[in-house]
Amino acid sequence: LPSKKFDELVCALPRRHANLLLQLRTGHIPLQAHLARISKAPSPLCPTCQEEPETVAHYLLRCPTYWLHRAVHFVTFGFTGRNLAVLLNSDDAMGPLFKYVNATGRLRRVFGEM
Repeated sequence: LPSKKFDELVCALPRRHANLLLQLRTGHIPLQAHLARISKAPSPLCPTCQEEPETVAHYLLRCPTYWLHRAVHFVTFGFTGRNLAVLLNSDDAMGPLFKYVNATGRLRRVFGEM
């Protein structure tokens, strides 16, 4: 079951935002690494950069295709705040996180406009 802290984090979020956050935290999200693991994609490689498997960490923190989006949306966190623990567990990160996902358009087909 979700923790009390997670419940507090998502209680004010719309359902699709909470759903996206849960999928990002568990890794069960339609990114190539997960899709390849469940035999729904031929390769786990990132479709935009082809450099490494497209995991949540790659999508949010390392993919060179989205460096500008990260610079714009995660600038308030500074260098030390750009990690998964901050992005997926902080109240302050929810707005920039959803704006980043929306700006990249990578998950728009599944989640729509954020």
